[in-house]
Amino acid sequence: MAINLHQLKIFRTVARSSSFSRAAVELLISQPSVSIQVRELERQVGADLFEQVGKSVRLTEAGRVLDVYAARILALVDEARGAIDELKGLQRGRLLLGATPTPGTYVLPPLLGRFKEQYPGIEIVLQIREGRRIQEMLLGHELDLGVVGGKVSFPDLEASEFLTDELVLVVAPSHRFARLAAVRVADLAGEPFILRERGSGNREVVDEALHQAGVHITPVFELEGAEMVKQAVAANLGISILWRCAIELDVAAGRLRFVPVEGLEMKRAIWLLRRRDHLSRAAQAFLEMIGSPTVKVAATASSSPAG
Repeated sequence: MAINLHQLKIFRTVARSSSFSRAAVELLISQPSVSIQVRELERQVGADLFEQVGKSVRLTEAGRVLDVYAARILALVDEARGAIDELKGLQRGRLLLGATPTPGTYVLPPLLGRFKEQYPGIEIVLQIREGRRIQEMLLGHELDLGVVGGKVSFPDLEASEFLTDELVLVVAPSHRFARLAAVRVADLAGEPFILRERGSGNREVVDEALHQAGVHITPVFELEGAEMVKQAVAANLGISILWRCAIELDVAAGRLRFVPVEGLEMKRAIWLLRRRDHLSRAAQAFLEMIGSPTVKVAATASSSPAG
């Protein structure tokens, strides 16, 4: 059946007014137009919908059945329009974000808290994945925005520098390094190191930086995730090198110390990624809230993971 909403609206108006002429006046169209649309609707459903009673019309049995469904259909259309209007006003909707572990755990939560305060009706979905997967999900329209540490693999994405973070030496407050203003690169040799798992962005940067500095270390622990590493360092089982944003609260609380290493500087950009096509209204609002960087940079092809 090729029933359209216009026909259903005319049908219900006739049913409510019990008159083709009164329906025409209410709908601001001619009576012949009303009659034509009703006849076409009857042809589509294969049944008479009205019967004449004096100067009025009333619904047939088929008409009464259709009237129930027509009311539900038109109500759903009105509800859909209202939902879309609310979405435009950011009263409803979804914000789909993806992030690599460090920015997803330590950078985004405070920002998402602010966003939720401003737009409580928006559902926020944050997925933590490795960098390449985040970029694939963006290209596959599974995410609105991505936040990744490290290099960007796909030049089809638009990348803006979100912030710059640095790797710092982390020790327990009771460790001998904690009392020093700084240590030398050579002082790191022979120290028991607790490092992130192989394949993480953190581990890649640390290994490369220490290799270039000529320092060879053998980790006593290789742990998955910054939280496990921090717990082990706080227990003075070894020292580590972690992203500053991951340890700031622990340092402020006195659980950890970070110590500058002379001659060893390890920084990276954290990138805000988006597709070059249309953004959802919720994503636009998030970018407006954080003051999305205006300087755009070309993505750099790389197979290195981001973390």
